[in-house]
Amino acid sequence: MGFIIYGNEDSPVVPLMLYMPAKIGAFGREMLKRRVGVVVVGFPATPIIESRARICLSASHNREILDTVIIEIRYQRKTLFRTESHESRTHQ
Repeated sequence: MGFIIYGNEDSPVVPLMLYMPAKIGAFGREMLKRRVGVVVVGFPATPIIESRARICLSASHNREILDTVIIEIRYQRKTLFRTESHESRTHQ
């Protein structure tokens, strides 16, 4: 997916590291628009560059729901967290 994901196999909470404080609000709003519930957390609750989104898994989530969440996370990664340089876009 392009994000660092931390967590413990004994916990239903899956922290998705965003690292960009200016983007956490937009990430949370965009996921909500797509009917995916996440909790975004940033400074002062976390160190300033350790912003994250938390996703809570449930036994009631089926494969279709989980696949949809992964698709939406990947879409947000592409739109909000672009990492390509200007040069790579001009030489395609």
